[in-house]
Amino acid sequence: MAARGVRGSRRDGDGAVRCVLFDLDGTLLDSYRLISEAFRHACQEVLGRDLTEEEITADWGAPLRRRFERLPGVRPEQVRPLMDAYLTAYEAAHDRLARLFPGVPEMLDALRARGCRMAIVTSKRRRTTDLAVRAFGLDRWIDVVVTEQDTPRPKPAPDPIWHALHALGATPADALLVGDGVFDIEAARRAGVRAVAALWGSREAGRLRAAGPDYEAAHPADVVALVDDLRRK
Repeated sequence: MAARGVRGSRRDGDGAVRCVLFDLDGTLLDSYRLISEAFRHACQEVLGRDLTEEEITADWGAPLRRRFERLPGVRPEQVRPLMDAYLTAYEAAHDRLARLFPGVPEMLDALRARGCRMAIVTSKRRRTTDLAVRAFGLDRWIDVVVTEQDTPRPKPAPDPIWHALHALGATPADALLVGDGVFDIEAARRAGVRAVAALWGSREAGRLRAAGPDYEAAHPADVVALVDDLRRK
């Protein structure tokens, strides 16, 4: 029986799951407002201009430096001040605006009870990733954390996923990658890992589906059901 809320695809039956890799923002962490406000604040402070919603969400999921570099009119010498202003605003508002999505702690508990090893694979920097890990006690469940600064190339390159698998002592066939963005799906495909579209946190569901994930999960509990299904096959 297919897991509730989960759509399978061409790779059903590839094998049991022993580890699960998660994106952070939009997958475990509900941080859209936090990121948007910090990004907007940085541009107001350094560039003296207000951004449109389209400018704020452009390149969503890409590393912070790349997002600022690609903003129209930004000069190279402004990128570092933009990043510094962003990080200051982000840290100040983190505990007020960030939260785990409903059902995430229960999902992580259930996966841990099933013996799954888990990792975070994010395009965030180590400093902002550690804020979430500490604030929500994610190290209760997460064995490995891979950030944008830990590999030569970020997602959608496969490097961060391979880095996490190596640290977990796992192979691509052992793993699922759960993420809310197109970069997650592309990185999983390049790494040879089955990809799960985390629809509960995605702001680009249409593009996410079009990227061709192996499975879709409407709720965090569906990831647990998927792991159970794959282990029965």
